[in-house]
Amino acid sequence: MAMQDDRRDCPPQVCPRYQRAAEIVGRRWSAAVIRVALDGPVRFTEIRGAVPGLSARLLVERLRELEREGIVERVGEGPAGHPAYRLTQKGRALAMVVRELQTWADAWERELA
Repeated sequence: MAMQDDRRDCPPQVCPRYQRAAEIVGRRWSAAVIRVALDGPVRFTEIRGAVPGLSARLLVERLRELEREGIVERVGEGPAGHPAYRLTQKGRALAMVVRELQTWADAWERELA
């Protein structure tokens, strides 16, 4: 009897592109910032108000990272020269992922609390 080739015990090779994408979106607060920006341009203070626990320092850091990745961009000048931020085409392409994550979180609410 030939030996069966059973690879269920071995994890599949993770694609480097997948890993990079998961690290970008999975950084603490990044997905929340993207989620808030899904509805259109949003100001710094609006993001802070919408994401409990997010400090100004970390928000600046995340916005810069997301800008470098081409996911968000600054637009216009508001009061005191403060820009708004909006998702780029690359960022908007994450909408389905972010919404599906929300659906998953809602379905497993008790276990996630």
